[in-house]
Amino acid sequence: MKIRFKQNKETILKLLETSPNIKKKLKILDKLNGANEKDNIKILLKVLEDTSWSMREKAAHKLAAFGTRVVNRLKTLCERGYWFTRASACLSLGEIGNLRALNAIVKLLLTDENPTVIKEASQALVNMARNMPVKFAEKLQEIELEKHQILKIFITLETTDTEIYSTIKEIIENE
Repeated sequence: MKIRFKQNKETILKLLETSPNIKKKLKILDKLNGANEKDNIKILLKVLEDTSWSMREKAAHKLAAFGTRVVNRLKTLCERGYWFTRASACLSLGEIGNLRALNAIVKLLLTDENPTVIKEASQALVNMARNMPVKFAEKLQEIELEKHQILKIFITLETTDTEIYSTIKEIIENE
């Protein structure tokens, strides 16, 4: 079947949902650039709910390219999606690095029970800290956290990136 990307998003979504061939689905995602941007975002957000990790990962990376325009929708997926959807949303949010998503990432890190979600939330947290350490520290202090929760965040930072951990700790101690 030849894929034409002048097709509407419903047709593309149907192809993604019904095709049993993962290579064909990945090819469809690769060719999404030819479709309408608004439709691309809707399609990619829907793909984050796919059962294939390859599909979700590719969609997460493509969504990150849209930057701040998709942050609110990804935050929503962090709150209500399946574990694999939450993990994929964290992957995108980590690549985007926008601090508007910090509360959602911290909440997942502290409360989610799925190890994959926790891993992706941890990486997103570290990426946000790397992008804007001073603003990250300020925003982190605005979140109402108990001492053990702050400790978990610091342990996450320290085990992933000791340099950024030291930077954030120093910023917070000096305020």
